[in-house]
Amino acid sequence: MPKTYDVIVVGAGPAGSVSAKYAAVGGAKTLLLEKHPVIGYPLCCAEAISKSGLENVVKPDPKWIATKIEKAKLFSPSGKEVTVYHPDAGYVLERKIFDRWLAQQAANAGAKVRVGVDVTGLLRDRDGKIIGVTAYENGQQIEILGKVVIAADGIESQIALKAGIRTLLKPGQLQSAYQYLLADIDIEPDTIEFYLGNSVAPGGYIWVFSKGDGIANVGIGISPMKSPKKKAVDYLDEFIPRRFPRHQILEKMVGGVPSHVNDVPLYKDNILVVGDAARLVDSLTGAGIANALLSGKVAGMTVAEMVTNGIKADVYQKEFFRLKQKELKFYYYCRDIYLKLTDDDFKLIFKFIYDVFNGKTITAINPFDVVKKILLSHPRLLKLGRHLLT
Repeated sequence: MPKTYDVIVVGAGPAGSVSAKYAAVGGAKTLLLEKHPVIGYPLCCAEAISKSGLENVVKPDPKWIATKIEKAKLFSPSGKEVTVYHPDAGYVLERKIFDRWLAQQAANAGAKVRVGVDVTGLLRDRDGKIIGVTAYENGQQIEILGKVVIAADGIESQIALKAGIRTLLKPGQLQSAYQYLLADIDIEPDTIEFYLGNSVAPGGYIWVFSKGDGIANVGIGISPMKSPKKKAVDYLDEFIPRRFPRHQILEKMVGGVPSHVNDVPLYKDNILVVGDAARLVDSLTGAGIANALLSGKVAGMTVAEMVTNGIKADVYQKEFFRLKQKELKFYYYCRDIYLKLTDDDFKLIFKFIYDVFNGKTITAINPFDVVKKILLSHPRLLKLGRHLLT
């Protein structure tokens, strides 16, 4: 007879491990499943997170922080540079260590953790209610019973789809990404860099996230719709010799970055969806770790209440959207504008950013105010983004 759990969490990334931790803390008998044999590998992330995005859920620990971000440099298509000093901007993580640490926290809270278990489907009773999952472990098909299932299986989530939640992305809602981990490079240890423009990264940007000791994540995200004949890696391979004449490649990473999708529900019956699987991503930058952590915390607390006090799964969606829906929608519409920008538009934006921010030290940025001021700074930009000002 299959073992029964209150909560089965599929995927041990940040969203899944935090979900499992808070479910277990709340008294739910919790199982965390990871299909790969090693949690945190393979890596598919640029590893940067804002200070508030991390610390709203997790207390920083030096063992999984590569560097603290205190300065950002932005470069326009013409090469114009803007430097902003922000001592509390955020962190570049060591995700392989961070992810394992989060799973350890779930285990310490009482969750059962199993790796090398590839969940392939959902179990249903005669009435169609989901009562668990099917999976492969050591080449054998197994069944695991659970009252609630949390889909934390990332951008390629199959659990949500099998539950009847449509998370499919349209071509314009997915960016193509490629990243190298470079060593033996000349870079300031507390600095991140962004390179913008359609000639550099159409519909996206190139990032350089220092990890200290002459090491950095150097990657690119582009919109395939704006570059049908040229791949992300081609732009990156052109950029790197210019920026880093001397370098060594330690790792390569390729993947997709989803956009937020406004109409994707975060639950259905006794299935909850978190993190990238739920498309809870900053559509403008592609950042997803902070939303993964927060959605995991809210989902874990909700399912604990579901199994102990009988509340409904809609509490999770209501609470998460109360905290984040305005921001997610704002960045979704910002991305719509971003995809329409020409390199001349970028130059106009950089003039504004240079005049307002260059060389200054800031302690906080209100993105809503900044974007609105940029749009108001020129008639062409105002025309593109007038719907954000209403």
